[in-house]
Amino acid sequence: METATQYAVCISDLRIDYGSHVAVKDMNLDIPQGVIYGLVGPNGAGKTSTFKALTSLLEPTNGHISINGHDIVKKRRHAQTSIGYMPDLAPVASDLRVWEFLDLFAACHGLEGKAKKNRVNECLSLVELADKRNDNCKSLSRGMMQRLVLAKTMLHRPSLLILDEPASGMDVRSRVSLRRILRQVSDEGATVMVSSHILPELSEMCDMIGILHHGQLLETGTVDEVMHRMTSLLPHIHLTLARPASSHWESWLKTKPKVKDVHVHSSLSTSFVYEGDNTELSNLLMEAMQSDHPICRVTEKRHSLEQILMELEEEEYSR
Repeated sequence: METATQYAVCISDLRIDYGSHVAVKDMNLDIPQGVIYGLVGPNGAGKTSTFKALTSLLEPTNGHISINGHDIVKKRRHAQTSIGYMPDLAPVASDLRVWEFLDLFAACHGLEGKAKKNRVNECLSLVELADKRNDNCKSLSRGMMQRLVLAKTMLHRPSLLILDEPASGMDVRSRVSLRRILRQVSDEGATVMVSSHILPELSEMCDMIGILHHGQLLETGTVDEVMHRMTSLLPHIHLTLARPASSHWESWLKTKPKVKDVHVHSSLSTSFVYEGDNTELSNLLMEAMQSDHPICRVTEKRHSLEQILMELEEEEYSR
């Protein structure tokens, strides 16, 4: 008998090969229950292959996967019934009305009668398509179509949602709605795995993220943890002075240890890359103040997720 687990997803030594091509290489990942986890990476990183392996649509070359404590090989049916999977560009039957499309899949999940009708209505309201229930699916916009597929994915109240590029084709309003929906289902106890190329929104939406590159999971953790580890040596410090800097300000700053790439933008504005820790930075700022360089504002800028991925791709192209 399988025991309860604090992890919704446990992946051990996952490897997925397509002939001689390694799509996912020795992935190890545990995702706690009730979090929104974002899998981030450029095209070809292995995100979709990972999702397909989790849903049993793809047999991995090697490794072990369990969903809510159920081994997806030994307890495949138990694992699958707890998953709601939304693939990228999922097809929709265009000759059906919106409610008919959901009604069909609700019946496939064993819902009947009033329970089926109520759940269809609940899901339509959740994705803000209740006013479109009698429209033909083919009349929906791309963003509405994505929300309809999301409603279908949630019909059987899965404890794990796996969403591959769910924001694809969505306008701003639909993306805001998506964030609200995912936060709501997460707050109700479900776990969400999501991939997306709309990276700023992914970092805002998710509790945890993983950086996947050429099949390798480079980093995983909370958004702040991953961002710190991926960019920990490259914080850009911007200083605003209370009065114009003296003539020797730039040369003074350049002599300080762990200060790199000093740029004096104006007599009141200076930036540099700092390789020290927070305590060392604090000491540097105190020394600057004591040396008659009155600093009135300090801001720190670290790389965004887009910059991290761009650097990974640039490294690959330069090889």
